[in-house]
Amino acid sequence: MWAKLAIRLFFRELRRGELTVICAAIALAVMTVLTLSSVTDRIGQAILQKSNAFIAADRALASNHALPENYQEQAQNMGLKTARLTFFDTMLFANERMQLAAIKAASQAYPLKGELLIKRDFDAPEQAAKGGPEPGSVWLNESVMYSLDLAVGDSVELGAASFVVSAILSEEPDAPFNIFSGSRRVLLNEADIEKTQVIQPGSRVFYRQLYAGESDKVEAFYQLLKPQLAENQRWYGVKDRQSPISNSLERSERFLLLAGLLGIILAAVAIAVSAKRYCERQYDPVAMMKTLGGARSQIRNIYLLHLALVCGFSLALGLAAGYGLQYAAGNYMAANMDVQLPPASMRPWLSAVFIGVVCAVMFSIKPLLDLFDIPPLRVLRRNLGDRLLVSKIHLALSAFTVFALMWLFSGKIMITLILFLSSAALVLVLFILSKLIFGGGRKLGLSPGNSWSLAIASIQKRANANAVQLISFALAIKLLLFLIVLKNDMINDWQSQLPADAPNAFLVNITEEEKQPVSDYLADKDIEVSRFYPTIRGRVNAINGEPVAREVSLEDNEKKDEEARSGVGRELNLTWVSEMPSHNTLSGGQWFSEQSRGEVSVEQSMAERLDIKLGDSVSFLIGAQSFEAKVTSFREVNWSTLKPNFFMILSPDVLADFPATYIAAARIDEGESKAFTQLLRQYPTITAIDVDNFVDQIRSTIEQVSLAIGFVLAIVVVCGALVLISQVQASLGERMQEVVILRTLGARGQLIRHATLYEFLLLGLVAGVVAALISDIALFIVQRTLFELPGKLHPDIWLIGPLSGALFVAVLGYTMIARTLNKNTSGLLRKIM
Repeated sequence: MWAKLAIRLFFRELRRGELTVICAAIALAVMTVLTLSSVTDRIGQAILQKSNAFIAADRALASNHALPENYQEQAQNMGLKTARLTFFDTMLFANERMQLAAIKAASQAYPLKGELLIKRDFDAPEQAAKGGPEPGSVWLNESVMYSLDLAVGDSVELGAASFVVSAILSEEPDAPFNIFSGSRRVLLNEADIEKTQVIQPGSRVFYRQLYAGESDKVEAFYQLLKPQLAENQRWYGVKDRQSPISNSLERSERFLLLAGLLGIILAAVAIAVSAKRYCERQYDPVAMMKTLGGARSQIRNIYLLHLALVCGFSLALGLAAGYGLQYAAGNYMAANMDVQLPPASMRPWLSAVFIGVVCAVMFSIKPLLDLFDIPPLRVLRRNLGDRLLVSKIHLALSAFTVFALMWLFSGKIMITLILFLSSAALVLVLFILSKLIFGGGRKLGLSPGNSWSLAIASIQKRANANAVQLISFALAIKLLLFLIVLKNDMINDWQSQLPADAPNAFLVNITEEEKQPVSDYLADKDIEVSRFYPTIRGRVNAINGEPVAREVSLEDNEKKDEEARSGVGRELNLTWVSEMPSHNTLSGGQWFSEQSRGEVSVEQSMAERLDIKLGDSVSFLIGAQSFEAKVTSFREVNWSTLKPNFFMILSPDVLADFPATYIAAARIDEGESKAFTQLLRQYPTITAIDVDNFVDQIRSTIEQVSLAIGFVLAIVVVCGALVLISQVQASLGERMQEVVILRTLGARGQLIRHATLYEFLLLGLVAGVVAALISDIALFIVQRTLFELPGKLHPDIWLIGPLSGALFVAVLGYTMIARTLNKNTSGLLRKIM
C-alpha cells in the first residue's frame, strides 16, 4: 500500500513540477562531476600523450648499465611497442679535424612518439624521417657538420669504423634541453655499435628502453616490471622529466583537479538547499496524513521510497546530460587541440553516481527525520514545525559530507583543507555579517512606501532564508572568482616565461677571444642576444670544512662514505656576475657589492638540499685547484624560463684567474637564419643549440592547456549560475505570497519590482564583498603552496567581486521573479493555493 502511495506521489509531484528543484540539484551534481571528471580525464590524457613526444615514448626505462632484453620481450608480448637507445661520447675524425660528440645509437623503431626531422643539405627543407639512419651511415647535427667541415655524402670516422653522412640531423623529439650538454649530437644505427669498438669495459655509457601503447597496458607492464627493477634503473614519463613542459602539465593537472573540487562544492550546495526546501514543502502533507491516521513508520517508508525514486530519476537525468555535454566538449576540444581525445575511463561515471547518491542521502536525511516529526496540529497551527528550519546537526552533517567527498575526489588533503577551510571561513563571516545587517536594518528608519524600505523589510522578514541565500551566493561567487583569477595568473605566468621575443637559440663554448667579435657580429646583424655568462665546471667539495659525499660507482666497487655530509654528486656549472640575473629573485641575504670578495649566492632548493645557511663557507674543487667562498645570499630561480640558470653564482673576484668559456641566449628570427649560420661557419668551435621547435612545442601545449582550462571554467560558471537559480527558486512560493499581500494593500507594480531588484542587489553586493576577500586570501595560499607561483593579492577583484556579484545576482534573481511579478493577483492566488 505505502509503496503505491510513494510511486503515485512521485509521479504526481513530477507532473506538477514540485520535484523540479531537488531533481535539478541532484542531476546538476551528477552532471557536474561526470562532465568535469570526463573532460579533465580526456584532456589530461590527450595533453600527456602529445607531450610524450618529449621523451619519444609513453614511458622510458633508463640506466647506467645495460638493460636486460627480456624486459622488451615481455612488453611486446603485452602489446606494447618498444625501442632501444644507447648513449656515449667519442671523437669524430674528418678532413684532418676532430670533434668530441655525443652519440645516440638507436634501434630502427625509434622514435615511438614524435618525429625525427632531417635535411638532405644545409639549405634544403626539413623532412620527417621514418626511423633512424641505415647501417653504415650517420646523421650529424649542424654544429658537428660545421666543426668538421662536412657536407652530406662525406665520410666520417667514428671509433674503428667509417660512416657516410647521409643527412643533417635537424630535430629529435627527445633531445635534452640542456644548454651545457648534448650540443654536438650524432645519430647512429645501433647495429653499428659493435664495429665502432668504442664501448669497452669501464666506458661511460647510458642505456634507455622506450615503451609506448595504451595507458592501461603500459601500467600493467610497469606493475609486472616493478619487482624486477634494480636500484640503478629508473622508470619515468614526461612529467618526471625536469623541463618547462613537465611543470606546465603538473600545474594544469592541479588546476583541473581544483575545478572538479569546486564543481563538487557548488553541486553539494545546490542539493543541500533544495533538499531542505523540498522537505519543508512536505510539512503540510505529512501533517494531513497524520490527522487521517497515517502511522509514522508508514509515512517514513513512503518518503524513503519517494527519495529513492527521486534519486534514481535524477541520477539518470544527470548521467544523460553529463554524457551529452562531455561528448560535445570532447569533439570541440579535439577539433581545437588538433588531437583525438581518448575515451574517458569508468572512474568519472562511478564518481558521478557515488557523489550523487551520497549527496542526495546525506543532505536529505536530517530534513527527512525532521519531516517525520511534524505534529498533526500543524493543519491548524501553521507555525508548528518552524523551529526545525535550522538544524546544527544538519549543517555539521552537510559540512562533513562535503569535506569527505572533496578528499575522496582529490586524494590530496592539503588542497582539500585549503578550499574547505576558506569556504568555512566565508560561511562564518557571512553568518555574523548577516545577523548584523538584518538586525541593524530595523534601526535605519526608512520611510514607508519607498522601494529601498520595502527591500530591507523583505530582507528582514526572511532573515534566516536570506542568510542561507547570502552564503550560497557568496560561495558561488567566491569559487568563480578563485578559479578565474587563478586561471589568468597561471596563463600570464606561462606567457611571461615564453614571450614572443623569447630566445630560441643558445651559443655555447665561446672563448674569451671570440666573445667580443661574436657580440659585434650579432649586433651588426641586429640579432638580439642576452648577456654573456662565463662558465666553468666545478664540484662542491666541503661545507664549513666538512667533506660532502661524492657520487660513487658500483661498477668500480666504490663504497659510499656514510659519514660524509650530503652532497650534489656531480659537477656543477659555475658562473660569476656582478648583477643578479633578471629571472632570479633574492630570497635571503644580500647580493654582491663592489667590495664583495670570496662570496657565493646559492639557489634556494640547493641550499635546502645541502643544509646551507647564510654565512657558511663552501669549498669548491675545479680540476686540482680548490677555493672557498662565503654564502651571502639565496636565490629563487624560475627553472621554467628558457634562459641560462645556475645553482651557484660566485662574486667576480673568485674565478678571475680560471680559464672559462661563455654562453649566451639569442633570438633568431626567420630572416636572420643565414647570418646566424654564417657565424657558426666562421667560428666552428662555437656550439649552437636551436630550441625554436622546442619553444613552439611548449607554446602549443600551453595553448591546449589554456583552452582546456577555459572550457572547464565555463562549466563551473554554469554550475555556479545553477546554484543561484536553485536558491531563488526555493523562495518563489514565499515571494508569491508577498506579492499578493502587497497588491492587496495597494502597492504599485513598479514599487514591488524595484524593491525586488534592490533586495537582490544588496544580497549580491554583500556576498561579492566577502567572496572577494576570502577568495583572495585562499588564492595567496594556493598559489604559493600548490602552483609555485609568487603569491600576491589581487586588489582588482575587491572591486570586481562586489560589482559582478551585485549585477549577476540582481539580473539572475530579477529575471526569475519577473514572471511572478507579471502575473495578476488572481493567477498568483491559484498558484499558491
